[in-house]
Amino acid sequence: MYNKGNRDFRGRDSFRGNRPGFRGRPQQQQHRRPPLPEGFSLYYVALICPDEVNEQVKAFKHIMFEKYGCKAAAKSPAHITVVPPFRAEDDLEQTLLDFVSAFSIGIVPFEAEMGGYNNFGDRVLFIDVKADERLLQLEKDCMDEFTMQFPSIIFGMKPQFSPHVTIATRDIPEGKLPEAKSYFESNHPFQAGFPVKEIRLVKLEHGDWKVL
Repeated sequence: MYNKGNRDFRGRDSFRGNRPGFRGRPQQQQHRRPPLPEGFSLYYVALICPDEVNEQVKAFKHIMFEKYGCKAAAKSPAHITVVPPFRAEDDLEQTLLDFVSAFSIGIVPFEAEMGGYNNFGDRVLFIDVKADERLLQLEKDCMDEFTMQFPSIIFGMKPQFSPHVTIATRDIPEGKLPEAKSYFESNHPFQAGFPVKEIRLVKLEHGDWKVL
């Protein structure tokens, strides 16, 4: 599934939406990030959705802005987070880029499947992603190798991996998430897939997340 031998560094099945038998996903608490020290930047590692999927998700984010004033999720491209946000010294950026390039070499391509809508508590609305064994194993391998390669990096929070593509986060008005979810389910049924071939490093620059 993943050919670790090709890497030059050391080194969780079905849609989890409103399907029968689904008992809900773990809630993710949102925390205000502390200011970054001088010489540090904020990053995450992700599977970036292709342009056609990103344009659809961008349209959904715009609907959330027009209906509810949500802005936060629009700062990122459509993606599945693999390594959650962390801060690192600017001097480490090239080493981080080398890590994602080397890890990507070992990925045997497969299809990620998206479909339906779900939520974390009352703060995050997202498109669900099928958590099949290939995707779960990729996340596990990446996190294991990332923490081995960068033992000094500390995560502000490290939630259980629940693959998803965010539509709105943190700034949904109180009590409006069920209404928003129902709107998308009724008006924008969504199914899509895209090939998983590589992971990418994403950096916060001037308030927006940029894929490096």
